[in-house]
Amino acid sequence: MTHSCTAVVPLFKNLNDEARAAIDALTHERQVEKGTVLISPDTAAHLLVVAHGKLKTYQLATNGKEQLLRVDGVGDYEGEAGLLNIANPNVYTETLTAATVCTISATDFQQLLLKQPQISLQLLTENARKMQALEKQAGYLGNDSINVRLTHYLLDLRTAAGQDTVTVPMAWTQLADYLGTTPETVSRTLKRLAEEKLIERSGKQVKILNAEDMEDFAW
Repeated sequence: MTHSCTAVVPLFKNLNDEARAAIDALTHERQVEKGTVLISPDTAAHLLVVAHGKLKTYQLATNGKEQLLRVDGVGDYEGEAGLLNIANPNVYTETLTAATVCTISATDFQQLLLKQPQISLQLLTENARKMQALEKQAGYLGNDSINVRLTHYLLDLRTAAGQDTVTVPMAWTQLADYLGTTPETVSRTLKRLAEEKLIERSGKQVKILNAEDMEDFAW
């Protein structure tokens, strides 16, 4: 059986048809409802790939509050840390929408890495990308000023996109969680940025009008 996951995940994009067929033989595909917890301290270690829909990966603080780490879409994956026995017991992955996901057990995936070493290189590359994103988030959260967190986030999106108009890749409520603040504060800061003629906003699309002045934006 050919699974939709192996066709969309970048982790497997450089494999030949024979290698893809081998992965398909190890893959279990299923439909899940919104709000389903797919990775937690109680689940067995496995690689989880998104074929359709969106997931959120978050960390629980000691007070039980969620700290959003990332939102996953088609082609993204989670669970690789658990495959190497280094998973954070406070990290969970849950569906934000109804979704189609594929899973490969830890044992099967480890054997796959031995047979397909090019996947190991791609895994290192993708994990480095995730680590870079977490480091950026730590940088945002390290600033006491919420408006500085948001402006720096938008400017980083602009740098990554290579253009002034960017699309926020998550809902505003999720962005608030990601930046450690409230949706009301995000809304208020965006409104002030627009009033200062620093941005224009339409839905989740934001156009940076004056990046230099945004660097110094404070109130």
